[in-house]
Amino acid sequence: MDIDDLQKISGLDTDDMLGMVFTWPSLIEKIMDQSIDIPSEISIGTTLISYKNDISHILICGMGGSAVSGDYISTYYANSLDIPIIVQRNYTLPKFASGNTLVIAISYSGNTEETISGMSSAIKKKCPIICVGSGGKMENFCISNKIPYFKIPAGNQPRASFPLLLFPILKILDSMNIINLEDDVIQEVIQNLKELRELIRPQTQASENQAKKIAKKLQNRIPVIWSPFFCVANRLKCQINENSKQLAIAEELPELNHNHIVGFQSLAKNNPFIVIVFRFPLEHANVSLRFEISKEIIKPKVEILEIQVVSGNLLTQMVTATYLGDYISIYLALLNDQNPNTVDSIDFLKEQMEIRGKTQSSLMKKLDKLSFS
Repeated sequence: MDIDDLQKISGLDTDDMLGMVFTWPSLIEKIMDQSIDIPSEISIGTTLISYKNDISHILICGMGGSAVSGDYISTYYANSLDIPIIVQRNYTLPKFASGNTLVIAISYSGNTEETISGMSSAIKKKCPIICVGSGGKMENFCISNKIPYFKIPAGNQPRASFPLLLFPILKILDSMNIINLEDDVIQEVIQNLKELRELIRPQTQASENQAKKIAKKLQNRIPVIWSPFFCVANRLKCQINENSKQLAIAEELPELNHNHIVGFQSLAKNNPFIVIVFRFPLEHANVSLRFEISKEIIKPKVEILEIQVVSGNLLTQMVTATYLGDYISIYLALLNDQNPNTVDSIDFLKEQMEIRGKTQSSLMKKLDKLSFS
């Protein structure tokens, strides 16, 4: 496919995922204009939940793109926040969860069964809970029980709506006085995204378009993505999986130097792998050295693509790297003659889970019972 042919692009990208990704700066602006009221306490059935307790842990509950957004928050505040932020990708909460554990449950559709199950667990443990979504069963339950609910715009592909899943968490933490959300940081993110999208949008020819150039390199290959911040590598891996319908591998430095790097040792020169290396201005000095030595080790076996991330605040660096990665994955989908929007395997799995186990409906019934217990 000619990746510069706009007519062919629109013929495959039938739901306009490229258009959704283009709107990221305006989506951030919309989220930043929203607010959320946090009550002192709420009652769900006979369970009293207080929002005035000192918070000792933060659990971000979600799956897929929702959970990934939590990974970015955890990474961003790892060295500046005394309270640990843990991303929970499961049906239940850890045993330590209590009335001092803030639970942020995120589901774009509002119907993610693992997140709905996590809500039940949070209520039973009397955790202060705040939900994020665009509707569905989650919204209905929150409205009925006066649970704080941050509503985001519906109608987008969840994985194409990364700002709608990331920035509400920042707004919630700011509203809880856990962080001080600085406007200049947000404006830096928005400005950098606006500048980057002019360089990588579909109208920019492949000869001048970094995202298109990289996508062409990845076609018919297995990308191995390295980053000093795992959330960025993992996000691109997931986007290549879902958008491009192609396998990919994500690794983090320095951890990969203790296992993954040895895996290249027996590789034949004629192999399908290609390594993408994200380089961040804020990466640790020793990580920078490890990158250089690691490249020397693998260079005889695989092609290496190095991506220099823009300077700025760490949030800016991570979000702009992610923006580039999303465009790469969509262009790669088009090169693979795939509609980036469809996820047939996931849709089939969800249908079969409900048909064979009534999983979502049974979990929702358990959640509803808490309102009357």
